Amino acid sequence: MLLALDVGNTNITAGVFNGKKIVRRWRHETTTGLSAKKLASEFRRRARGLRIASAVYGSVVPRVDAALERAVRSAFGCRVRVVSPKLELGIKMTIKGRREVGADLVLNALAGHEKAGGACVIVDFGTATTVQGVSSGGRFLGGAIVPGPGTSAWALSEKTALLPLAKIEKPSRAIGRDTAECLRSGIYYGSLGMIEKLLAMFKKEMKAPKATVFATGGLSGLFRKDLPKGARWEPDLTLEGLRIAHERMEALS
Repeated sequence: MLLALDVGNTNITAGVFNGKKIVRRWRHETTTGLSAKKLASEFRRRARGLRIASAVYGSVVPRVDAALERAVRSAFGCRVRVVSPKLELGIKMTIKGRREVGADLVLNALAGHEKAGGACVIVDFGTATTVQGVSSGGRFLGGAIVPGPGTSAWALSEKTALLPLAKIEKPSRAIGRDTAECLRSGIYYGSLGMIEKLLAMFKKEMKAPKATVFATGGLSGLFRKDLPKGARWEPDLTLEGLRIAHERMEALS
């Protein structure tokens, strides 16, 4: 079985694949000073009863990478592969600043393009909300990065004297009747409006009005029912990208 690890700024999302099917998944908080010993113990506990033969990860938090690799080797004694924008895995990275592109964006592009079979736009709701475009030929066109809903809520609470930390949830109405309702409305419907505008502009610039739209990331489930018609909710898109990347790396080795 394959252990796939998506290392994000807030969480490490793990999925165990048996072939193309995810048979187990979990999350672990991405914390400062992550201990390889404790992480290995967590991996063993979470994967109890499963035979992990190989592992692959993509990370946007370089400070935890070494501990993560040691933990996987200690827990399962298997080889660990890492995905980076430098690898040629079927997505053509022709943009400026290629080395600055996060592994999660590469993985989303890889899985999104394979699932769509053509042009696609991917919205990833995380610490940052990212939107990226992939051409019908598999070319990574670039994207947009904005603060995620949780980050927006935190910033308003931290940078103002009176605003509380808002709960991230769908409000019952757009017009808030107290501060908490106003915050929830602004963050939820503001995020949706921003995404709708970006999707329209992306499709226009890509000259791909029928491009498949994917929604993924930790908060995607909250927004999925209010996304534009035809958008596909794929909460495991990044993990799927890791599986595909691992298959292609194995074929090249």
